[in-house]
Parts: sequence; structure tokens; C-alpha cells
Amino acid sequence: MKERIQFLFIYFGFWVTYFIAARVIFLSYHIQYTKLLTLEIVAGVFWYGARMDMSMSAYLSILPFLWVFLFRYIKKSVFERVLYGYTLIFVFIITLIIVTDLEVYNVWKYRLDATPLQYLTSPREALASVKSSPFLKLVLSYILLLIVASFFVYRVIGHKINTWKNIKKMPFMAIALFLTSALIIPIRGGFGIAPMNQSSVYFSDSNFANISAVNASWNFFSSLVNHNYDKVNPYTYLPNVDIELAMNELFPKENKSTFIIDENIKKPNVVIIIWESFSEKVVDEKKNGVEITPYFNKLKNKGVYFSNTYASGDRTDKGLVSVLSGYPAQPTKSIIKEAKKTANLPILTKDFEKNGYSTSFFYGGDTEFANMKTYLYTADFQRIVELNDFPEELHLTKWGVHDKEVFDKFLSEHTYAKKNPFFEIILTLSSHEPFDVPMDSAKIKGDSEEELYLNSLYYTDQELGRFIESAKKQSWWNESIVIIIGDHGHRLPETRNRTNDFRTPMLWTGGAIKKSITIPDVTSQIDLAKILLDNLKWPSEHYIWGKNPLNNKTKPGWAYFSFNDGFGFVKENKEFLFDNVGKKIISKKGEITDLDIRNGQAMQQKTFQDYIDK
Repeated sequence: MKERIQFLFIYFGFWVTYFIAARVIFLSYHIQYTKLLTLEIVAGVFWYGARMDMSMSAYLSILPFLWVFLFRYIKKSVFERVLYGYTLIFVFIITLIIVTDLEVYNVWKYRLDATPLQYLTSPREALASVKSSPFLKLVLSYILLLIVASFFVYRVIGHKINTWKNIKKMPFMAIALFLTSALIIPIRGGFGIAPMNQSSVYFSDSNFANISAVNASWNFFSSLVNHNYDKVNPYTYLPNVDIELAMNELFPKENKSTFIIDENIKKPNVVIIIWESFSEKVVDEKKNGVEITPYFNKLKNKGVYFSNTYASGDRTDKGLVSVLSGYPAQPTKSIIKEAKKTANLPILTKDFEKNGYSTSFFYGGDTEFANMKTYLYTADFQRIVELNDFPEELHLTKWGVHDKEVFDKFLSEHTYAKKNPFFEIILTLSSHEPFDVPMDSAKIKGDSEEELYLNSLYYTDQELGRFIESAKKQSWWNESIVIIIGDHGHRLPETRNRTNDFRTPMLWTGGAIKKSITIPDVTSQIDLAKILLDNLKWPSEHYIWGKNPLNNKTKPGWAYFSFNDGFGFVKENKEFLFDNVGKKIISKKGEITDLDIRNGQAMQQKTFQDYIDK
């Protein structure tokens, strides 16, 4: 009986040890952040993280504990095969979660949850997104964890089973059942009223330390099982009266606006170029002595340049809705995936069609990715040009067709004056991972992820320049507006300030733009629709989340953006990031007031409630 009771503790201890090894690998993999922590904080990562490790270990131990309880009725050979099979299956699954989590944090700065599963319906694009990941390091991490697990399973656990004697006494059965029932204590994280959750292991002012204390597999399965936000808003911070006060402050009644479009042109053509992963951090910057976006650097002096613009989210599917519908991104959801909800959104195509415009959408990739096609059809685009509209020999990138071919196709269909004014969208893709652009020789040389990313931006900038210069020769140019904006920013180049990762340039150029000016006011991606409609003197009230920075009453400007279970809020000379799990500010710049925090929380609460109610 003694050996079997020891076995129960050893099995539970195996999983705890396994998760400790996983945390060591996580901290080692992100050594650039770990080395900034003190020894005391690193110790805290393991101490506080142990609660969640034990919780996940207890979940995994329930069936084996019951299996030991039933052992008296089962042949030993059957018992061993089932126990080994169960354990090794979960070792492989959880090791995959842990290793995937290593790079997820690198890219998105949060621990793995169920979000990536949304993209498995498009496996080719999903694989293209991760192609630039360091597979050797990930494989080595996977093997290391499997070695640790294999040692314990076959050497320690197996050895203990072999020493068992046949026993049918009731005391052991009662003890085994008691110990199985006692697993509820580590599952809940102790004897407290509140059950285990992510905030249970948050202990430091360092967000990286808090995130490191989270158990990746617990976080993933918790997200998979519990994150159903269809009816209840998890971001409820303020009473309705405070929400109302915040909305009145953030969205004052409109005053007379400044117009940047030539008012003599009643129905200008509009082309919006949504540039994949275009970060403000690269504008006017060089790498290895080479300008990253030389054409854009010159072009921004020939139009209206909003130099302090922030993307609403961190992925294309969120950016597309933010630009075309003026709708804020959700922290853990993506509204584009829910057709019933997107059907209730305003969208620019319908505003333009009401005014006699033809509408088209140009993209070199597969619009089925992230449910984009459903959104585009809901938007009533009269024409959608996508991957299958290009010859197969042009499918040269993992994502589809490079930007040159998309720009060329647009130009080939706009070499003559159209009967109706047009509203057109061009969504680029060449600057998406894996950054395999078709250049004979890289202008920004190097094989690092940053150098590949910057070189892909150089390529798209080059093709953008060729496109704009060709468009200037067309008869429609003088009566056209071309708006260039990123779908989101990018974590590279690294600045140690995550807020910068959400900055994306916005430039309005074309023959219908009457002056050249730089607007430094804080602006958001979701403002584009309202600015455009206001300048056309069309109704814009249905874009309730947008504001017009050209309106004096909206100054000073502000921007709100969301990331996984958190949000950012930016005003002139101040900014902060707020983590919804730890319920705390994780990064700030400038003097942050209680009103700033209230306004950010109000936007998170109000926008997510609107998403639920759609």
C-alpha cells in the first residue's frame, strides 16, 4: 500500500517537474527579457507559477489516480499500457502547446490561448505566417521536454509500478479515493473562495515576470473551455454613469471641420491602399545605410500626412474592419469571423454605392482566410479580385500573388476614364511573413527576421512608387484621392515600447488633395471612415467610434487599441497599456491620471459590449 500511495505523489510530482522544466525553457528562450529581471523576481516567477503548475498537474492526475483506485480489478499489463498511453499522449500534446507558446509570445507578446485555432481553416496561410519562426530552437526545446518526460515516465513511474505487490485491502482504496478527491485543492489553487485564474499568479510590476508565471497549457485549455463571451462582458470596470461621462468627453459634439479635399471635385475617385504590417517605426529610417521606404518618405510630403496614427488591433482581419467599418478591434475575438455581427456594421462601400460609385477590392491572397470573403460580400463589393483571378504561374509566395502583380492588375483595369467614379481597395501582402519578396538582390541584406521584414517593406515601397507614378499619368488621377495606411503595425524593429508596435502611417495623396501638410495629432485607424465622409460632406454619424481630428472640438486627439486581454490608450505626450488579467497598468509614459484610465477602461467596456450586442 505504501508504494502505491507514493506512486500517486510521484505521478503528480512528475507533471509539476515537467512544468518547471517548461518554465526554465520559456525564460531561457526569452533570455533578452529574463536578464532584465532580478534574482528575487525570477524566484517569484517559479514560486507564484507553482500554483498554476500544480493546478494543471492536478487536472492531468485525476484519471490516473482513479485508475490506480481501480487497479485491484485490472490486470497489471493492462493497467501499465493504459497509464503509459494516457501519459505519453498528453506529454506530446502539452509539449506541442508549450513549444508553440514560445514563439507566440515572441510575435504577439501574450501566452498561447485558443486564438490561433481560428486560423487552422486556412492551413496554407497559417503555415506561411510561422515560416520565419526559428524551427531549430523550437525543435530542440520540444526534444528537451520529451527527454525530461520520458525519463520520469519510464524510469521513475515505471520502476514504482514494478515494485507493487498484489493488494486488495480496503484501507488503500479509501486512501486512494480520498487523495483523488483532494486534487480539487490544487485545481482551485488553494482553499480560497476564488478559483484559479491567470491573475492568481500575477505578483510583480514586470509584465514579463507575470506572464512567465502563467502555465501555458493551463492558459490554453482555460481559453478553449471558458472564453465564451457571447453574453457576458468580462471587461466590466465602470458603472453606466461613468461610461456616459467618458463617452461625452471622448466624443464631443462636432464642430465645423477643416477640409483637405478640393471642394470643387464633387465626387472624387477614392483608392485605399492597406499596406500589410506597415509600421511608423520604419518611416524615414535606414538599415545598413539603406532607406527602408524611400518612395513613401518622399510621397508623404506631397499630401496630408497623419504622423501619429495608431492601428486598432494587431492582425489583418481586425485592421480591415477598422479601416472600412471604423470599428474597434476586440481583445480576444475578431468580429470578421461572425457574419451575423458584421452584417450590422457600417461599411464604406455602401456609402459610396449610394452615391453612384463602382466598388472593387483587390488582393493577391485567398479571401477565405480569416473569413474575409464573408465580410467582403456583406460589404456589397461589386467586384472582388483575389488569388484565383491571377494565373497560377504568378502564385510565387506562400500567401499568393506579390504586390507588383496586384498593382499591375489594378492599373490594367484603370487605363481609361470610368463611367462612374470609383471606390477601390488594394490590400497588399508581400510584407507578411515569411517575407519572401521577388527581388533579384536584397537591398537590405541579411537573414535575420528583422532584415527580411525590412527588405519586404522596401519591395512594397518600390512597387507602390511604380504604381503611384503610373497612376499620375492616368486621366482619373487629378480627381482622385489615394489613402495609404497599414493594416496594423509590427513588433519590429524592436523599441522596448510596445505602444510603438501599434503605430502605422496614414497618408492622403492624389490630385484631389488640395494641400500638403503634416498633422501630428494622435489619430486612430478607426477615424479614417469618418474623416473621409466628413470631407465628402456625406453623413458620418453611423461611424460612432470614429472621430475627425480636423474638427477643433476633438483636440487633443487620442487613440485606443486592443491586444490579447488588454488595451492601450494614447493621448498627446502620454500613453499606457492596461492588462485585463492583472487589472493593472503594465507600461506607461507621461503623467497618467485617473480620468485617462477611466476613459481607456470605458472604451474597452463599451466597445466590447457593443460587439456582444451586435
